[in-house]
Amino acid sequence: MQRSNRKSREQTEESLGRTRATDLPGGNGHPVRRFDDRFPKNPRIALLTPYTGGNLGDAAIQDAVVVNLRCRLPGVQFSGITLNCQNFIEQHGTAAFPLVGTGIPFFQMEIKWTPPGEGLNDRSVRYRRVRNVLRHLPGARRIKQYLKKGRNRLRTIQSEIRHWVKGYRFLRSHDLLLYSGGGQLDDNYGGPWGLPFSLCKWALLARLAGVPCAMASVGVGIINSGTSRKLISIALRLCCYRSFREMRSRAAAGILFYRASNDNVVPDLALSLPDSELPQSARFIRTMAGGRPVVALSPMAFAKPVNWPAPDRALHDRYLLETARVLAGLCERGYFVVIACSSRGDDESVIPDIMEHLDDDTKTRLHSQIHFPKIAEWRELISVLRASDYLIASRLHGAIFGFITQTPVIAISFASKVDWVLEYLHQSDYRLDIRDFTAEDVLKILDLIQGSRAAVVKQIESCRRGILSNSSFTQQYDLLAGLALDHCQSRI
Repeated sequence: MQRSNRKSREQTEESLGRTRATDLPGGNGHPVRRFDDRFPKNPRIALLTPYTGGNLGDAAIQDAVVVNLRCRLPGVQFSGITLNCQNFIEQHGTAAFPLVGTGIPFFQMEIKWTPPGEGLNDRSVRYRRVRNVLRHLPGARRIKQYLKKGRNRLRTIQSEIRHWVKGYRFLRSHDLLLYSGGGQLDDNYGGPWGLPFSLCKWALLARLAGVPCAMASVGVGIINSGTSRKLISIALRLCCYRSFREMRSRAAAGILFYRASNDNVVPDLALSLPDSELPQSARFIRTMAGGRPVVALSPMAFAKPVNWPAPDRALHDRYLLETARVLAGLCERGYFVVIACSSRGDDESVIPDIMEHLDDDTKTRLHSQIHFPKIAEWRELISVLRASDYLIASRLHGAIFGFITQTPVIAISFASKVDWVLEYLHQSDYRLDIRDFTAEDVLKILDLIQGSRAAVVKQIESCRRGILSNSSFTQQYDLLAGLALDHCQSRI
């Protein structure tokens, strides 16, 4: 299997050299290799991501992949293997398939998917008849419980088998399965039978279908289970191309599969969004601010019970209180505050809780100093951040969006992946830990940035130019396009 992966990688590199291409000006300062599209069929690429439509960072990653690969393969068609098929089709592609066949807590389809033809059938009718007879027998309650458990397990097995079969058929019409960025090597959400099992399953299906499988700029998160490590190691082994978004992730992956230690490190794919895809500044915010400096505050549902995989009520309450104190301090200092989350749904649910912790004086300023823009997609958040002077954020892509818009960021970090992006962009001085930060700490750093804002913005701008001119992005997209095109030609 390792020999096969090495051979596939060599064939990919050869295909890049022999495929006809013309150099077009790229948005990152490098020539974009546009592959000759004069073939009877257009390549089809399936993007695999635990994407529901709520996390705007995941959405930006998918758009970055679509834009950059479409520059190279103008006729390419994209499909999604996700947790929200409808949203993916509306936002990014032409087709979609459910990532999972059976759902578990924190890892299930956003909209329940029922395969065609399922529903009430003769078998379920017979089950009801048997249940009605058994209802009057001694010990009926216990019998009913056993029957229910047995039926649920049987349904799970049947659903999983159907999902494997239909997933295989779905992949056979594609030319590349791509794990497209994000922190996908993780079992924090759903345990080993969440992402680890799904990654392994789809890599196996791709191998059975004869479709190349690749990972691009993925991150390694929390992996607690030995089962998770085994499943992820199999997925890594079955990929003909892998890259990781930072050195720490590559080192962690190298422990799971030793060959991964030599793989490429390519930054988070959201950073490869070309300037042409970024919207203009939201001018209405500047109008509302009336000349006051604008601070964008992006809270998150950190440790919140029900919404967080490792809930901690005391820690969450502390976060709410300190965030409310930050908001009160900003209003007291005369800032105009825009509250905008980088992940819809769960993060937005904490905004009313923060408002409840405000003192009466701050509440009276809500209409004149605080604005709650409606954010439905990542472009709207980018537009808001372009109109802001500073950003206070906790999520990884909240910070990344700030750097894309060249907005100085104060990161209240909840994970090492946030620390990584601050180190990568030389902004570690403006980091606080979410578990012990105070409002005074945030305001102190804000004063520090304000005193040298021009220098900070210049440094971010320089890092941004350096990232866009990074040849690793260009080479990676060229290689992925070559993989898809090679397979497409072999099907002709």
